[in-house]
Amino acid sequence: MRGVPGTRLCLDYETATISYILTLTDEQFLVQDQSPVTPVSTLCAEARETARRLLTHYVKVQGLVISQMLRKSVETRDWLSTLEPRNVRAVMKRVVEDTTAIDVQVGLLYEEGVRKAQSSDSSKRTFSVYSSSRQQGRYAPSYTPSAPMDTNLLSNIQKLFSERIDVFSPVEFNKVSVLTGIIKISLKTLLECVRLRTFGRYGLQQVQVDCHFLQLYLWRFVADEELVHLLLDEVVASAALRCPDPVPMEPSVVEVICERG
Repeated sequence: MRGVPGTRLCLDYETATISYILTLTDEQFLVQDQSPVTPVSTLCAEARETARRLLTHYVKVQGLVISQMLRKSVETRDWLSTLEPRNVRAVMKRVVEDTTAIDVQVGLLYEEGVRKAQSSDSSKRTFSVYSSSRQQGRYAPSYTPSAPMDTNLLSNIQKLFSERIDVFSPVEFNKVSVLTGIIKISLKTLLECVRLRTFGRYGLQQVQVDCHFLQLYLWRFVADEELVHLLLDEVVASAALRCPDPVPMEPSVVEVICERG
């Protein structure tokens, strides 16, 4: 947490401390020398820029920590021969726990920030490979995974949607912005890792369960819940594209597994 207190300290310097120290110095030492000195505005601007850089670095580091967990969990599993899912994988629970801890710690130093109005109760949103209109078209009965042209076209469309998200967008000095940045980095890493694996039917279903679990909890931390929905939709869609037998699990079963988890 060294990065967050450091940014808070620099912001305090900008808003009050620098002016106070300079005024106190003038009064205590009766400074008469009128030679050019660095303006207060310049010092304050430098303090704010330092705070911004520290906070951006903190977001990248925390995003990397969670990303490494997700990457290892994807790369070390045999997704072709995995068993039918009965539980949420432990790594997903750890991601939620770590994100919650960051949320609490950052909240001690920064204001909440602005969130977009929620259009629905996201905690009850049913998540599956059919959770968006794009997936409905992508996995319609007429879709044949063995057709190279269709696969390439759908892959390019998928890439277009996922790359429109600016993962390293500027971080603002509030809790929502910090958590949004960390979650974007983490889920983008998960998406890229899934794109490099091949999944069996049950492997795809495990991804479906894991993503639904993440969606249940992560949406409340970000500025716009659709960001989480979009990225997790793309994770499941990518797994389905990489699956020779893409048969999704029934949404009701997914919900029961996640509630139990």
